[in-house]
Amino acid sequence: MKRIILSLLILSSFAAFAQKEQDPDTLIWNNRRYAVTVERDVPSIVMVYFQRSGSASPFTFWSSNLGRGHIARYEILNNSLYLTAIEAKRFRTRAGNLWTESGIDTLVTPSYFDIKPIETPLELGDENVIADWYSGIVELTLLPSDKKEAKSDEAKGKRYLHVVNGKITENMLISPSEQTRLEKTPQDPSTMQATDILSMRNRYISYYSRCAMDREQVDYNGHQGLFEHQSNGTTLVLERFGNNPLRTRSNWEETDEACGAPFGTWIIRNDSLFVSTVSTHHGSDAYEYEKREVELAEYFGDDAVKMRDGKQCVFADWIDGNYVIHYGTWEKTYMDLPTYNVSKTQKVRIKNGIILSSDFAPSSFEEDEQEAAASNFNICNESAIWSVDDRLLAESVGSYKQPKTNPSYKGDKPTFRSWFLNHPLTDERAKDRLFRVKLAFMVNCQGEPGRWQIISKGKGELMEFATMVLDLVKTMPQNWIPAKDKKGNPVDCWQIVEFTVSNGILTNGNYK
Repeated sequence: MKRIILSLLILSSFAAFAQKEQDPDTLIWNNRRYAVTVERDVPSIVMVYFQRSGSASPFTFWSSNLGRGHIARYEILNNSLYLTAIEAKRFRTRAGNLWTESGIDTLVTPSYFDIKPIETPLELGDENVIADWYSGIVELTLLPSDKKEAKSDEAKGKRYLHVVNGKITENMLISPSEQTRLEKTPQDPSTMQATDILSMRNRYISYYSRCAMDREQVDYNGHQGLFEHQSNGTTLVLERFGNNPLRTRSNWEETDEACGAPFGTWIIRNDSLFVSTVSTHHGSDAYEYEKREVELAEYFGDDAVKMRDGKQCVFADWIDGNYVIHYGTWEKTYMDLPTYNVSKTQKVRIKNGIILSSDFAPSSFEEDEQEAAASNFNICNESAIWSVDDRLLAESVGSYKQPKTNPSYKGDKPTFRSWFLNHPLTDERAKDRLFRVKLAFMVNCQGEPGRWQIISKGKGELMEFATMVLDLVKTMPQNWIPAKDKKGNPVDCWQIVEFTVSNGILTNGNYK
């Protein structure tokens, strides 16, 4: 049983201390190398990408850097922020649940993890990716290249970048002497620009610290749960503002009443997602904070507010990506701290506020890892994966090159189909039903199948039937011949199988 203990966030300060002992993200500007500060509870620039793109982060906590699972390299080019490389030792592959452990940290380009601009065309090829998904305040510390540089104001002070959608709008160095002057004369007009950028950074950090204090809640057709992005990022309300806390109402004003991290209460009806209330959270730690409900119109505008189930709501058409709903109960345990005991987790895929698919599955990377390890399935080369040509498959696992020959079943397709005629679904509900199911899986270079998943569309009972089909297919004799590249070498390749299910019998079985 999985538990979410909010008070454990207090212990993250120890993780933050350990994190400072590890290698930081770095940035190159004007031929100088800087360390990028990543504060506790504040997502790194790369993590913001996964929050905005809707993709699950491939990085595990115990990898390269304690706090974020990766070490990134950036560069300022043409007054824009570019991601140039990522270093990671242990990570989750794009295509499946298995972990890759290289033994030593491996430096790869952003494209290795399928990181790309969200709105901007690639200008410099795959090697450098403009971070147009990121908006915020970046703090830099110079890493001196020699003794002379170590004595400069640049090395002794801090440089701050105000980034908006990857573009540098402000680039300011605050030296130790300027910092002292700011503290002594905070109202001095000559220091207002520096005061403003430091104030924005403090609000930026404060916002994420407050986000760690609670969870958003959802009512899914009468079932109550906790609602969050699969990458465990910021609040769903913040996604309305491009995950930029400086754009929200909570940071437009300096007053205590307005300033706070926004948390929503959500409802899902007829596969549509609505936010019914927004509360700003105020406080400094997990022990003591308060909520203040704000008017929906103040956050989203009068035109967006509609009536739903007798209450005001806003249709969440800005929500895209993969999310999880944890169902369970709250209780107080050790030291009288709140603990949420999760009984089951539902994964939902959302597009423009509409639920496209949902299924109940392990909710954490750790559970996925255990499940994958139990399967004893390994692929031969994580960096050279192939795939048959199929639209739904590409939407689920990504686009890959096609092999010269696809994975095939020994004995041809009639042999493949014949087994299912004697092995129907046993659930009585499947009788008198007609539906189609498409599954994806990988055949490694040794002809072993694994990483099974459902890629056909379906909800409710249809998804249950699809799961039954998947379980049945896994039990058939797995006599697969691996795909081959142009040189005739066996390779790891994604394949699909699809069936028409009539009265519980799997007919018309086919693969690419």
